[in-house]
Amino acid sequence: MQKLVVLCLLLSTQFLSAQTDSLYQYFGGVIYLDSMTVTASRSGFDVADFIDKVETDDSFYKSFKNIRILSYSAENQIFIKNDKNKIRADYYSKTKQVSDGNCREMIVDEEKVNGDFYKKKKDYRYYTAKLFDRVFYTEEKVCEDENEDADNESPSGMEKHYQELKKLIFSPGQEANVPLIGKKTAIFTEDMRPYYSFSIQSKNYQDGTECYVFTATVRPEFKEDKTVIKYLETWFRKDNFQITARNYRLKYFSLPFDFEVEMKVKLTKVGHLFVPNQIDYKGFFDIPLKKAEYGEFSVRLYDFLDSPQRRGDGEKKRD
Repeated sequence: MQKLVVLCLLLSTQFLSAQTDSLYQYFGGVIYLDSMTVTASRSGFDVADFIDKVETDDSFYKSFKNIRILSYSAENQIFIKNDKNKIRADYYSKTKQVSDGNCREMIVDEEKVNGDFYKKKKDYRYYTAKLFDRVFYTEEKVCEDENEDADNESPSGMEKHYQELKKLIFSPGQEANVPLIGKKTAIFTEDMRPYYSFSIQSKNYQDGTECYVFTATVRPEFKEDKTVIKYLETWFRKDNFQITARNYRLKYFSLPFDFEVEMKVKLTKVGHLFVPNQIDYKGFFDIPLKKAEYGEFSVRLYDFLDSPQRRGDGEKKRD
């Protein structure tokens, strides 16, 4: 399906001409619509309103919060590699989260470790493993009413890095409080918009669901150091604008630190809730006083239940 430049195509349509001018002024760059999206525009689809939904959407964040109140199983894999793409250490586990809708705890059914994945006393050696554990593991019983204000506190040190990483995961395109790069992650601001080309396409998701796909890509004429978010693709269901998938790549090389991260997240519907069921991550970090690290992890969530699940024989609680 051929993409048509809005600046050329929409000006020829009286119904859309005013909208095109305002969008072009807003973005300061090129905006593309495919032919099906243009047809939808003639039927009342508001491109400017859609862009606003991209900026303000919180359904992606809520989908991750939804897994706090569900019981489910998970299969987890972590690889730590060297600069020649050889595996230095790896980790595999099968886990269960047991939730009563308010309190949750994690059970490890299977665990395999190779290489120097751990230090002594099972402390993580690698930043990728610490990141994975912090985002996806529950170390002990956690009740929501005890932690409902956790995100509103003023974190410091490593906790601050985790909070900012969560912002990049859940709300890419918003400014992150990271020295030197924070403003560059806010791709919808007046300063950052000109560096990107934006597109809206009409596509069917892998399960056949009709979606609008919003994509932001760096325009090739700009230098690498001008941007942090290199690619952002978000799939919105047409029926309710719920995000069903998001893919993105972040990259930044500077004197204090270098990093490159790719993430792919897929969501599914459980009852009336949307939840992530597949997360794939690849990351490179070169941090002062530490060895450069190449890490990958994947998480597959399945067998979701909205009621408590009894612990079977032979299962063990995570230490």
